[in-house]
Amino acid sequence: MLNRFMVTLSRFMYGRYGVDRMFKGLAVLYLAVWVVSGVIGFFTDWYIVYYALRLIMTALFVWSFWRVLSKNLDARRRENEKYCAFVDKLFRKKYSTGYNYVYEQKSAPKPPRDNKTYKYVKCSCGATLRLKRRKGTHTATCPRCGANVKVRSLF
Repeated sequence: MLNRFMVTLSRFMYGRYGVDRMFKGLAVLYLAVWVVSGVIGFFTDWYIVYYALRLIMTALFVWSFWRVLSKNLDARRRENEKYCAFVDKLFRKKYSTGYNYVYEQKSAPKPPRDNKTYKYVKCSCGATLRLKRRKGTHTATCPRCGANVKVRSLF
């Protein structure tokens, strides 16, 4: 019975955004507002503040579950990235790991070089030239800046 329910739930959630770090932050905020509204409702006669907090709680609940059930994955991902950047800046956290959010892009790994067939030379403009390996000294022209680069190869 439970297995059937889990399969039905997973089929329903397919293609939807799901739970992320922003959802967890909204849940914590919801609980904090719930505690404050309970204290205000129990110890004071501030009914307007109590009902305003209850309205805020309802809005937080609807917003958080609307995000979980949303099918607009790109928009929810961008919201989560902004939230994570804000929270990390607020708490001075440099880097966190996890899914659904990116803090810093690592550069793509460099492709392996074929050092037996080609010789790689840096130009003065910063461009890397890939030249056929030839024995002796010869010059090559940089396609970026047009400068002549002297290349020496022993084999």
